[in-house]
Amino acid sequence: MRLSYSAISTYQVCPMQYKFRYVDKMPALPSPAISFGRSLHEALRWFYDVPTPDPPSLEELIDYLETCWISEGYASPEEEAKYFFHAMSVLHVFYKTNIEDFRIPLALEQSFLVDLDFCELSGVIDRLDKRETGEIEIIDYKTNRRVPPSNKLYEDLQLPIYHIATIQTWDLTPDMVTFYYLIPNHRHTIKVTNEWLSKAVETIRKVVTRIEAEIFDPRENALCPWCDYLDDCPLMRNKLISKKSSEPPDMEIGMVVDELISLKKRIPGMLRRAQGLEKILRAYLYDRRINAVAGSSGIVSLDRSGNICVVHETGSTEIESENG
Repeated sequence: MRLSYSAISTYQVCPMQYKFRYVDKMPALPSPAISFGRSLHEALRWFYDVPTPDPPSLEELIDYLETCWISEGYASPEEEAKYFFHAMSVLHVFYKTNIEDFRIPLALEQSFLVDLDFCELSGVIDRLDKRETGEIEIIDYKTNRRVPPSNKLYEDLQLPIYHIATIQTWDLTPDMVTFYYLIPNHRHTIKVTNEWLSKAVETIRKVVTRIEAEIFDPRENALCPWCDYLDDCPLMRNKLISKKSSEPPDMEIGMVVDELISLKKRIPGMLRRAQGLEKILRAYLYDRRINAVAGSSGIVSLDRSGNICVVHETGSTEIESENG
């Protein structure tokens, strides 16, 4: 059996939710929290993914946030604008806090697959640092608005799993593991003990045993109102509970004015550049008599009217037309 931290955590919260998502493959709905978190993770990956120890500027980081921003799951343009401005504020604070100690990490967004004999664990480590002291630190970004109590962090399986993954993947024993809560700009650093590792492995073993036995009983909990499967849950089906979503962050109205003026100034230049790029691509497709061409982040093609269409799928090669 192959599991991730997210899958194990989902089972611990509610075995039936695990079944819906990982066994029945019922898709989770896009949400502001997920899109917001993924956008910030990608912006910070880009920020540290540099060939030399010279960091990008704050302006470049904010520009990249616009490039990598995920627009799925927001209920309205107003809600998306609030989250985007909030992400900008988070990156401003992060930059000012960390720029003086900037160094190239040992690894970024590193995928791993480790063998525990009774199951395999897969996942992605946000960042692996080597401090000036020589100590190895695992860093995992969190976009929670609040920092959980310390005792809850010691019950969490994510840090022990990442500790094991670092040993098996790089043959390095981490000296510390850190949850970096981006919104309050708070780091919580913990040393993982052998006792904690043994306890975590035993907890994972119990979860695997219950999944193999197909024990998927629903479990009512405080997160039920945010679950994507309320209509399918036998506990919630007749309770007439509407799915909740997180409230968007507030915006100071003066900042809204400043951001709007800034965008209005930039839009004409951006549109001119976009139109120029479209002309280049249209000529390229016509000259080679092909329907579409792909870059590293998407595919562009021509519609029946000869206009450029963008399909947001990863691709890397030209796509020939059926007529050659």
